[in-house]
Amino acid sequence: MRIRLLFGVMALAMAIAACGGGGSSTPTTTPPTTNPSTSPSTNPSTSPSTSPSTSPSTSPSASPTASPATFGGGTQTVSLTSSGGTFTVSPADATYSGGVTWGANNATSPFNFTLSWATYAQISGASIPPALPSSIGTALLYFELSSSATVTFTQTPGMTMTTSGSFPGTSCGFATYENNGTGFTWSSMTTMGIAEVTPSGGSFSVPATTLPPPNSVDFAAGAYQYVATYCH
Repeated sequence: MRIRLLFGVMALAMAIAACGGGGSSTPTTTPPTTNPSTSPSTNPSTSPSTSPSTSPSTSPSASPTASPATFGGGTQTVSLTSSGGTFTVSPADATYSGGVTWGANNATSPFNFTLSWATYAQISGASIPPALPSSIGTALLYFELSSSATVTFTQTPGMTMTTSGSFPGTSCGFATYENNGTGFTWSSMTTMGIAEVTPSGGSFSVPATTLPPPNSVDFAAGAYQYVATYCH
């Protein structure tokens, strides 16, 4: 997911293990850095920006298409239109659930968008993303996102998380696994100018955020991107 200012989103939108079992786990491998960019832009090398309203900063880039990780919490494929669509995240590890909603985009025909989720302990495969660093927060669920078409969204996804227990903190949000120009790393949504939220009554929601032009959330067909929800 590449926000081009430039996140580019989950998102979910969309919009992932500590309390569920693994925020501090150490991954066995790191995704290769080939084919890092998801932007449909004709100038993918343009430097990204730190805030949706200012000049370019770090831009999230998709992981390569080969050997995606396996997310054991659940998966859902939805046929999205230019108006977007909603994913329902079933409980993973009997703890966290929620939903991710994607909005308007530039698609000219319906396309399939797949969202998979898991706690870190439920992720396996050759391209496991590293665990979310504790400097950002304690991970709740990790998400893997992919689109069957190259598509650009004008907003970050709206995301809701609920818990059957309690959240590990009072400030929550999501982070994206992106290429910052020197390698892949996790970046909080706060680097895009999106404020963290406070959970209430066993849930929290991060609203969709409209990015000022020419910023966008970009997906390349067949590429995989990773998002994690967290609290601290």
